[in-house]
Amino acid sequence: MNLRHMEAFRLVMLTGSVSDAAQRLYKTQSAVSMNIAALEEQLGFPLFERRKKRLYPTPEAKYMYTELEAIVGRMQELTETLKDIRNKQQGVLRIGCMPGPSYVFMPDLVADFLDDYPGVQVSLQTRTSESILEWTASAQYDVALAEIGGPDPSIAVELFDMECVCAVPAGHCLADASVLTPALLADEPMIALYPDHSTAHALSQIFEAAQCRLNVRVRTRFFIPALRFVERGQGICLLDPITVASYRRQANPGVVFKPFKPVVPFRVGLLHPAHQAKSQITREFTERLRAALAALLPDR
Repeated sequence: MNLRHMEAFRLVMLTGSVSDAAQRLYKTQSAVSMNIAALEEQLGFPLFERRKKRLYPTPEAKYMYTELEAIVGRMQELTETLKDIRNKQQGVLRIGCMPGPSYVFMPDLVADFLDDYPGVQVSLQTRTSESILEWTASAQYDVALAEIGGPDPSIAVELFDMECVCAVPAGHCLADASVLTPALLADEPMIALYPDHSTAHALSQIFEAAQCRLNVRVRTRFFIPALRFVERGQGICLLDPITVASYRRQANPGVVFKPFKPVVPFRVGLLHPAHQAKSQITREFTERLRAALAALLPDR
């Protein structure tokens, strides 16, 4: 059906007269009447009864007008929705995050994002890095943050190579040291992750190469509980700078952070499904996440 004819019909129904519809359309009354007649011919049934130069809508016209108004309403809603999407005011963002940053770092980023874009819905899921890689590869996340090893053709990766630091109890004799080394930490009680984690493995190799004894007192799966042991004076922990940034926001005076040499690297990836286009919302949040990660990179 011709859209001009439909619009003429709608305005005649809305205003109740051909003359008023013609004024709104900036057309002559005869042009509007011709549009109505052409629409009736297309439909195969009359839309108006003509009595004494006035039009009276038929039941079919009333039904058609009701349906047409519903369509117009939905189109207006769609237009507003598309405008909101363009302005990044609506949409859904699915984020995957490894455990450490999901404690404070990522929630703060998401909360700041939602302050600026209150119409956006966010799903934030905490999983192991291995699970996040699998879920990102299958396009179940729009953006994700995880430790990463080798390449995966299903995942687009932006790498961030950071340096681990040591968390030391504030009252410890090494709290004032400028840099910690295996020699200074020999026989000191240490809080470490399990041996299958890259940082624990690297730490063992470094102490072995330096011929220093690594005295692991407590092992944990994640860094956040390890920090609680440091707070309680149970040992020193080597951990990633993202967890450090999260912890520092709590302004806890019970722990100080010191550089460690030789460097223990901590590599994280900002991830996207490789074969899925990014939404405007995903692009905007990714920019913020990228900036937050870049701020944690070592000065060169």
